[in-house]
Amino acid sequence: MARILATGIVTLDHTLDVAAFPAEDDEVRALASTTQPGGNATNTATILAQFGHRPGLSAVIAEGAAGDALSESLEGHGLDVRHCVRRPGATPTSHILRSRATGSRTIVHHRDLPELGVEDLVGVPWPEYDWLHFEGRNPEALASILRAVRESIFDQPVSLELEKPRPELDACLDHADVLMLSRDWAASVAGTPEAALQQLSERFPDRILTVTAGAEGAWMAARGVIHHCEATPGLRVVDSVGAGDTFNAGLIHALVSGEPPEQALTVAVRLAERKLEQVGLDGLGNAGSEPGAWPG
Repeated sequence: MARILATGIVTLDHTLDVAAFPAEDDEVRALASTTQPGGNATNTATILAQFGHRPGLSAVIAEGAAGDALSESLEGHGLDVRHCVRRPGATPTSHILRSRATGSRTIVHHRDLPELGVEDLVGVPWPEYDWLHFEGRNPEALASILRAVRESIFDQPVSLELEKPRPELDACLDHADVLMLSRDWAASVAGTPEAALQQLSERFPDRILTVTAGAEGAWMAARGVIHHCEATPGLRVVDSVGAGDTFNAGLIHALVSGEPPEQALTVAVRLAERKLEQVGLDGLGNAGSEPGAWPG
């Protein structure tokens, strides 16, 4: 299995399940309450560990007892945290309100820790990894980090997740082999996922580009061809938290396992659907770790 390093953010997610979203100034009783590590890169790395890969995480963790507990929890999920850095401050938290009526969620996020800087990653042995995955955040530092990564590796794939449209991240796109776009990012490029991929594939003809679009499925541009994987009809959404991160994990797992891009797209969509049908991330990699064993 592959050594994979995910670079981005780690949070502490506090989730409250409610029957339905309350109106403003309502007082309702939660049906359940959980606390677990979160963050895009963290979720993706957690699922990759379930498939038997050896994922590492590079992120900022707060100093003190709360950070110690979070670090131990990450290690308990199979993540190597040696390339995380500790900083004074409060652990970033996401307060998630999840509706059992729809499976959708509302997230309120708070952080006062600094983002990863260039100096934080100077000692990372990039060539020792088989795949490098980055969240698209902290644009100025990320562009410098990606340039340094490219100068130190030979042929390891680099993937970049682009969730919130940030024009400053445009300089980072040149350094990634796989670009994972949200629907919002695609909409900032062109009116439809297909149009966005067509435009971006002309700019990056040798890259793999994906766009996730919820109930519309997902699209991919690879080798000049645009593929579409439709969502499964009638899917019952139980929990949408981390579905995009799960798609990214499925895509990386399939590609690093040697699947062709169009099959990797199907693998990623079906894995994300499995996540939507269950609460949390546990067990997503347990039902057949080989991509070909999953339904198409």
